[in-house]
Amino acid sequence: MNEARQSVIAACRRAWEYGLLSGTNGNVSLRVPGAQRCLITCSGAAKGHLHAGELVTVRMADGTCSARTRKASSELGMHLALYRARSDARAIMHAHPCSLLALSLRTQEADFLRLPLFEAQKLRALLAFVPALPPGTRELALAAADAAVRPEIHALWLHGHGLVCLGGTLTQALALAEELEHLARVQLASRS
Repeated sequence: MNEARQSVIAACRRAWEYGLLSGTNGNVSLRVPGAQRCLITCSGAAKGHLHAGELVTVRMADGTCSARTRKASSELGMHLALYRARSDARAIMHAHPCSLLALSLRTQEADFLRLPLFEAQKLRALLAFVPALPPGTRELALAAADAAVRPEIHALWLHGHGLVCLGGTLTQALALAEELEHLARVQLASRS
């Protein structure tokens, strides 16, 4: 379990350094191998300076948290719904990347990350879109799980909110978030 905690801490730190997370926004979770549990960041935790006490172990079946003193992320329901919908997902990163958010304000869904680059075509095929729904709600959790049900989908753009990446590992989820944020920068720069 200690190794899993260190993996989440390292992924959060990297995401913060890359600018995918800022302050206390976003949340990250990891399925615990061989158990029906996951680790998830606590509500209000600064992801760039996360420590082991700011992670909560949660039972996948009912969402029961191990810690009574710390509250799991308000997006716990979305993480659990995604894990239930996708048995191949071992890690989830939900971030609010600046360039992707800016691009979403400047372009319509049909043009979002649509560039004449091979990488853009490949990565956009991994992306599904979720309507604007209030954060932390059951409606958002169900809509995200519904959008992620196809096995080729590994990223979700939550309109008016942010990005969710699914991976077999935290490294995979983080790398996908980095690549999508990079493409958003390219698209924004190509329009200036």
